[in-house]
Amino acid sequence: MEFALPKDAFRGGHCGVQAVAVVAGISLNDAFVQFKKHCKFIAQRKRWSGGTHYEDRLVVLDKLNVKYDKLLQKVGNRPEWHNSCKIGYGMTLQRFIKDVANPNHVYMVTTTGHVQLVYGNNVLDQRGVVDINDYWGKRKKISHTVLVFKQIDAAKAFDIAEAQTFGLPLFDMQGGK
Repeated sequence: MEFALPKDAFRGGHCGVQAVAVVAGISLNDAFVQFKKHCKFIAQRKRWSGGTHYEDRLVVLDKLNVKYDKLLQKVGNRPEWHNSCKIGYGMTLQRFIKDVANPNHVYMVTTTGHVQLVYGNNVLDQRGVVDINDYWGKRKKISHTVLVFKQIDAAKAFDIAEAQTFGLPLFDMQGGK
């Protein structure tokens, strides 16, 4: 996956469609076609301009066979679907990146009225890739379950393995002393 705008990207109210296009590695136009094909509510609208719901994005990601995980955390005896059970729910995007996000993974984060992708300290939406400190929506609150797309290239995987190998003390297991 290339963490950049699709080549056919344009500005407009289609943040969810664009996020799906980027993580699926397809063009923005192909993503629009997939949403119209697989989402009943969208297919019925003649003048749909790109607005999506969380469930629409999940349907299209599943149809495109994109692998993802959901960040969920069970809290108390509340049902899993309850918003307070979701990691990051109500947290600002900036705080999520600082405290929760693994810099080696791509996250699809739904905030109040917007969808963006996060990779490291960078945020991608219709305006392009921007550092979180310069991002216009850094204080928007997370409103839905965050989707995780695990992406580690070979060079970064080696760096992690090297740090784990040489960063830990070595123990002599002979004799248990």
